[in-house]
Amino acid sequence: MRKILVIEDDTLLCWLLKKIVGANAEVVVMHDGMDAWNYLSGGNVVDLIISDIKMPSLGGIELLKKLNASPELKGIPVIMLSGFADPANRKQCLELGAYSYMVKPFEPPVLISTVEQALNIKAEPARVGNWR
Repeated sequence: MRKILVIEDDTLLCWLLKKIVGANAEVVVMHDGMDAWNYLSGGNVVDLIISDIKMPSLGGIELLKKLNASPELKGIPVIMLSGFADPANRKQCLELGAYSYMVKPFEPPVLISTVEQALNIKAEPARVGNWR
């Protein structure tokens, strides 16, 4: 079963994300970017990360930078979530290798489709270079 790491400091949104993407995957939820980084760098393997941009101790952009610097973690697709439609943040996230940048509130079917596409690309390593 695929494993998705959700990093979001809003408890209600974590519950919603788990309901939306948890039908076909194991979902691990963390409320803090640094806890998520420690989890990932501790050898835990995930197939996809859904991360908020603004979080305590380690934000989503900083997490993307750390993922890019890690040969072991660089290939994990990341869907960034933001409460703001900020073109500069979107551009920065995509330049840092995020698979997608979605603005909250998002439409659940769009998120499900984006998750499926990201997981399918990860399953085909030859295509990873198209988005990373």
